[in-house]
Amino acid sequence: MQNIITFSSMTEAMKAREVLRGGNISAKMTRTPAKYRRGSCGYSLVIDRDFKKALALLKSRKIPYRDAFPDDGD
Repeated sequence: MQNIITFSSMTEAMKAREVLRGGNISAKMTRTPAKYRRGSCGYSLVIDRDFKKALALLKSRKIPYRDAFPDDGD
């Protein structure tokens, strides 16, 4: 399993990726995996490390996301 943050649009995912990069957090944008979809396909960011920091940064910058699915190890 990977750390995944889902978004309802590509634009929101792209904004979030830029915010995370500014915070020195690596994020890879991908289509939301089927098991995490709600409704339409949507886009996700895969975060390898610093997942809790990534969520806190998005929240502090008021970047909306749909759901967050942490890896068991983080």
